[in-house]
Amino acid sequence: MSHLTRRRVLSGGVALAGLPATSFAADTLPSDPAQQNEAYVKILGRTDEGRVTKKTRGIVMAVLPDAIVPLYGFRNSESAWWRKIDDASWVRFPSVLSFFTDLETDTFIDSFESPFNGETVTLIPSFIRHKEGELFTPTGHYYGSMKRTFPDRYPDKPLQLNWTRDGDDIRLQRSSNFPPMIPQPSLESVSFFAGASEVLDPAVTDAHYRSAGWNIFSGVRAPYQALGVWPGHAIWHFDAVKLDDVEACDADYLERARAYTPLFDQSPELDEGPSFFERLMAKRQP
Repeated sequence: MSHLTRRRVLSGGVALAGLPATSFAADTLPSDPAQQNEAYVKILGRTDEGRVTKKTRGIVMAVLPDAIVPLYGFRNSESAWWRKIDDASWVRFPSVLSFFTDLETDTFIDSFESPFNGETVTLIPSFIRHKEGELFTPTGHYYGSMKRTFPDRYPDKPLQLNWTRDGDDIRLQRSSNFPPMIPQPSLESVSFFAGASEVLDPAVTDAHYRSAGWNIFSGVRAPYQALGVWPGHAIWHFDAVKLDDVEACDADYLERARAYTPLFDQSPELDEGPSFFERLMAKRQP
C-alpha cells in the first residue's frame, strides 16, 4: 500500500477500518528512540516532504503579584516545511505569524491601552522564521546554531517522549528548550492530543492533532514593560489545531497575513540574511 496522509484518510478516500493493523497493543507506545521520533514528527508535522500548517488562538494575560489580568487576544498560524534527511531524522523550517485581537469582538487590533498606566502601546505583529531549520533526531530536537553555542543545554541522549496512551488517545506533553539568552522567565509548555490509529500506522505520514498550552514571557520584554506589567510577567494561553491545508485558516487572518508579507507562503529556508538565532546572538555581543 502506498503511504497515506491524514488528508486522504479524512477525505473519505480511505476508510480507517481498511488501514493495516499496527504492531502495538492497546495502551502501549514504542520505546525505541527512533520510533518515538518518527511518531513525534508525524504528530507535529509529516514524515514525507511538504508544508504543514496549524492555526492557533489565545489570550495574553498579565500576571502581577496580586492579580491576573486578561489584556488582549491573538490569532496566529505556524507553517513548517518538512524534509527527511536520513532514515530516522527530519528537518523543518517553521514560520509563525501572530496578530493581536480584541477580547470581546475577536477583531484584529494594532494598539492597546494599558489598564495599569494608561499608556497606549503599538502591538507589532510577531513574525518569527527559522531559515536554518530545526532538527528532529533520535538523540534530540534542536537548532544547529543553538546546539553549537550551548552544547550543555542540548546534549545527545536517547529521545524519551513524555507521552501516554489510553485506547486510541495519545497525550503528549512537551516543554520548550529555549536558549538561555532569552530574558527570563521564558518557557512554553504544550499538550498534544492525537489518535494512535494514525500515529502508529506506518502507512500514515501525517497525523491529526489538537493542542493547548501556555507561554511565559518576561515582563521586561516588549510590549509588557511599556504596558506596566513589570515586575510581573505575561502568559500567552492558547489552543491549536493542525489543518489539512493553509487555506483552512480563518479567511480574515489569511487576507491580513498575505497583505502583511509576501513571505507568508514561502519556506524560511529560502530567506536571505542572518537567521533568527544569528540576529539574537548579534544582540548579545558587547
